[in-house]
Amino acid sequence: MKAYVYTKPFTIEMQNRPLPEPGNGEVRVKVKAASICGSDTNGFKGVSAMRVPPLVMGHEFAGVIDAVGAGVSPNYINQRVSVYPTIACGQCHDCKSGIPNVCSYRHTIGTTMPAGPRDGAFAEYVLVPEQNIIPLPDCISYEEAAMFEPAAVSLRGAKMMGDIKGQTVAVFGAGPIGLLAMQAAKALGAKMVIGIDIVDSRLELAKSSGSADYTINARDQDVVAMVMEQTDGIGVYACVDAVGIAASLNTCIKMTRNAGTVAMIGMAAEEIDGFAFKSCVTREITLQGSYCYVDEIWQIADMLAAGDFHFEQLITSVVPMGQIQQKMEELISGNSTDVKVILV
Repeated sequence: MKAYVYTKPFTIEMQNRPLPEPGNGEVRVKVKAASICGSDTNGFKGVSAMRVPPLVMGHEFAGVIDAVGAGVSPNYINQRVSVYPTIACGQCHDCKSGIPNVCSYRHTIGTTMPAGPRDGAFAEYVLVPEQNIIPLPDCISYEEAAMFEPAAVSLRGAKMMGDIKGQTVAVFGAGPIGLLAMQAAKALGAKMVIGIDIVDSRLELAKSSGSADYTINARDQDVVAMVMEQTDGIGVYACVDAVGIAASLNTCIKMTRNAGTVAMIGMAAEEIDGFAFKSCVTREITLQGSYCYVDEIWQIADMLAAGDFHFEQLITSVVPMGQIQQKMEELISGNSTDVKVILV
């Protein structure tokens, strides 16, 4: 099979590899669509400890099962699937506590974890544990199904804001995760979603895709003042930081009402200087981390069918997988207008 292997920073090479055979409890998925994640581009640049070469990246994907290993029903063959890429140990304290997303012994398809690397979906075929497959109805395309994983990340982040039914909330960051978090907030009942970014085209997309009701460009507008104007001087009920730098987090803290919640999804910075610590303490702001997902990824198909998510406008390029090197270079150039790239 063809595999597109990250061999060193800024380099992905096509290699011919043996067709992988599924082991006990595994299925083999013929990849039909794989999405490029921001974490993949960081890996491509050589700045991610979770992408160590040589590695076949790709953890957001969908395809069709074409072979099964021992202990797996042959009825799965030809089943269309999306995939839950996290493979938790199931035995540690975190797994038994219902948070396998932070299991220290987990593998994640397409990444290098402390437990070891596992090749992913930037290839013609990938092996997946049976319990990690998510059956797809025919009404959902492979391209849409490759968006299940980022949608699940965003859904969990939106849930971390608490009960937001009838409330005004904000999302700082209109990249793929932020845009999906805006849609998730609406699905969870938010009365008004304020979208914030520094790129006008992303904010226009937030409005045109129905993700945000009101947008603010943080580069040239006073975010806090404008939020206060929209909320009678109280601030938003809760906020999602989908960026993860000092400016975004501190702005989220300042524009959230007293005793409100800031859900943190973005991880652009390893550490944050200038953290608005005193404001959090004196205003009883809750900071809530949100990492990946637990069962949220199993909810996406139904939510998509119900119209809670809209992926069409967020998928800005669908290109052959052989163009991955070119697309990676474009995405890290700073000049790309793509939101989400799907490789087929």
